[in-house]
Amino acid sequence: MKRNSVLAVLFALAVSVLTFSCGSLGALGGLLQTPSLSMEGISINSLDTEGITFKCNYAISNPYGVSLSIAGLNADISYDNSKVTNVSTSNGIQAKAQGTTKNSFNFKVPYTSIINLARSTAGKKTLPFAVDGTVTLDVSNIPALNYLGNTLDLPVAADFDVPVFKPKMSVSNVAVKMPSLSELKDQLVNGGLGILKATQIATTLLSGNRITTDILDGIDLNIDFTFDVNVANEGNADWEFNIKDCSLKTAGGALAKVSPSGKATGITSKSATVPMTVSLNTIQSGAFIVQLLNKSGSNPVFMLDTGLSFPDTKYAKNIPLSYSYEIPLSSVKKQ
Repeated sequence: MKRNSVLAVLFALAVSVLTFSCGSLGALGGLLQTPSLSMEGISINSLDTEGITFKCNYAISNPYGVSLSIAGLNADISYDNSKVTNVSTSNGIQAKAQGTTKNSFNFKVPYTSIINLARSTAGKKTLPFAVDGTVTLDVSNIPALNYLGNTLDLPVAADFDVPVFKPKMSVSNVAVKMPSLSELKDQLVNGGLGILKATQIATTLLSGNRITTDILDGIDLNIDFTFDVNVANEGNADWEFNIKDCSLKTAGGALAKVSPSGKATGITSKSATVPMTVSLNTIQSGAFIVQLLNKSGSNPVFMLDTGLSFPDTKYAKNIPLSYSYEIPLSSVKKQ
């Protein structure tokens, strides 16, 4: 009986050791190690009309057999040792046990800061910026690290270039291109109207007087709505500005396709003007055409999607930049 008791105790000890080995071997193996952080690069995450949002990528290696929480992050974004902005967050992720976990944080550098800092740099195309801060880990559940307290700060540090760039976009020369009286009469007659009716409608459309929607009922006529998009870079960075998609949002929510009038959809010069044309048909867009001719109603919104590249930097090409502009109908001219 005594022999059986001894065997039972030995068996229990063996199971205990086995359980410890499976569940805690990682912690034991990493007993003399601490978690570490490695930088994995900084990229441009997005562009908007206010500034450049960068993405800072890093990875945390955790040698222990339990996951660790990222308790917070705090970092200064600086130029020439002067802080430009700061990023701080308390919402973290879990650094997985005995593995490497990738994470990132975003921060925005305003265009106004970039241009102001570049004024004393004698025409530089990029500015050297730096990220300097810490990622704080909660290590309270790791007995081997009790001597550190409940948290462990891992340094975050990297250098990166900021293109000296500030986009400026505007819309001008908004107009409705009307045919001449004779051209308009010919189109209406070819569309099936009698000469007298065609002359009456053509004269009314070109008169400049207020018209009603029903004047275009049953009429198949094409009219061009045109305007210029003015694009400029107020900084010194070389750039490639590529027009991807243009559209016009009307009061009804419909999108009319907008096309550059010329073949060129890319801009590499410091500034350029791109003529735009919206081809409108009276059957599909009669109500909107009447609004244009009357210069009153709900203002349409021009929407532009582009892709920007900075050849002098390592950043990805064709970074999206969107622009929208509400076109006042009161500014529409007849041509």
